[in-house]
Parts: sequence; structure tokens; C-alpha cells
Amino acid sequence: MTMTTTMTTMTIRTDRATTDRARRMRAMTARGARRCATTRRASTPEAREASDGSFEWYREPQRVATACAWVALGSFATFGAPSGTSAFDLELVKSLVSAPFTGAVNPLFEALFNSLGVVPATYACLMMPGAKGNKSPFPAALCVGASFALGFFALGPYLVTREPRTRVKRSELGFVTRNIWESKLNAAALLGFAAYLAFYGASNVTPDTLAGFATLFKEQSMLACVSTCDLIVLSLCVAPAIAEDMRRRDVDDANALAFASVPVLGPACWLLVRPSLED
Repeated sequence: MTMTTTMTTMTIRTDRATTDRARRMRAMTARGARRCATTRRASTPEAREASDGSFEWYREPQRVATACAWVALGSFATFGAPSGTSAFDLELVKSLVSAPFTGAVNPLFEALFNSLGVVPATYACLMMPGAKGNKSPFPAALCVGASFALGFFALGPYLVTREPRTRVKRSELGFVTRNIWESKLNAAALLGFAAYLAFYGASNVTPDTLAGFATLFKEQSMLACVSTCDLIVLSLCVAPAIAEDMRRRDVDDANALAFASVPVLGPACWLLVRPSLED
């Protein structure tokens, strides 16, 4: 009887110890999960900005890469592009303006050059909803407006230094942003023009036009050379802007790279399908 009682007591104690260990393990797991979640939240630019009221762009690898791209583009335009082509470039611009899409200018360059009107407008739609109250040393409206003429040279500094703003209501937007940059009609126009440019360029790809474009790029035109590189850099740097705009609209940003991977067309497509900001 005594032995049976002793064994029963030992079994109860063992069960209690096992239960206590299981409880401690669950508590430790829960604390670890909370700690990991807190770390992940704190690692985002938005969380760091919200936690201490400041945003240090040089701590963000994407921003540093964008700054390096801006310096590289400027260096190439200064030292790598054809020089002494100002007279030829002036005539090139006159032909683009006076006889658009008539074949007077190499059609591949003409499609690319006109894309440099679509892409800054797309950036405006992505950036301006989060621009109000932003503490970047470079004014958003000035950089975005100048980018229609200067491309990434004007837009780069703002892309690098802007604060991430993902909590924005539609009622907080200015008149232009609310009625133009947020407009689905504007998004449809940008996507339609981008699609036309893609069709125009693709339908005119021939050995002659490819050779002509290569000559423009390498020898004849600083404008053609720098414009091509400008469009490439603008397209490479758009993914973070799309991702931020997705988070601003409570959309998972996992597909930002997919939209950014199709130059000109992809970002314009996002503008058309993105949800409206909440009021």
C-alpha cells in the first residue's frame, strides 16, 4: 500500500513538473515571437521614423543605392556621353516637336524620349500623396516638376531623402494631388500613352533603326545617350516608390517588384488598379 502511494505521488509530481516545463516553454516561445515581431516592425523605415521623429536616409540600403545611381548618372553624363553635339541635339528636339511620330526621328529614340514624359508623371502620382509635411530638404513639388525636363537629375535627391509616409488620408491631400495625381482618368491616360509608345517602338524595330539608335547613343547625340540612361535609372529606382504607395493603401507590397519590372508600362498599370486612399 505504501509503495503504491509513493509511486502515485511520484507520478503526480512528474506530471506537474512536465506541465510546468511545458508552460515555461510556451511562455518563452511567446516572448520570443513578440520580440521578433517588434524587431521586424522596428526595422522598417516607417517604424523608425515614427519611433524617434526622424529619418536617416543613409541608414537605408535602398536609399544609398539610389544616391549612388544619381552620382553615377551625373558622372556618366559628364564624362561618358558624346560631347559637342548641342547643335545636332537642338535639331533633334525641333524634329520631335514639329513632326511627332512621322519617322523624321529614329522611332526607337522617339518612343524612349516620349517615355520620359510618362515616367515623371507616374512618379508624381506615387510620390505626391506622401509629400505633404515631408521633411526632405528638397521640396517634392519642385523636384517632381523639374523631373519633366531633367528626369532623375531633379528627382533623385528627393527620392533619396524623403521620409516614408504610409498613413495618409485622402482628405489631407492638396487640390492637385487629389484631383490629378490620384485620378483614375489620369492613370488611364498615362497607361494608354505608354502602351502606344511601346507599340510604336516595337513595331519599328528593324536592323536599320537599331543601328541608327546605336549611332545616336554612341556618337551623334548627348541627348539620346543621357536620355536613355536616365530612363533606365528611373525604371530601376521605381520599385521602392511603388512599395511605399502600396503600404499607404493597405496593400501587400510583395508585388511591387512585379509592377516595376516592366519599364514605363508596369508602374502606370499600378496607378490604374491601385485602391483609392481612405477618407
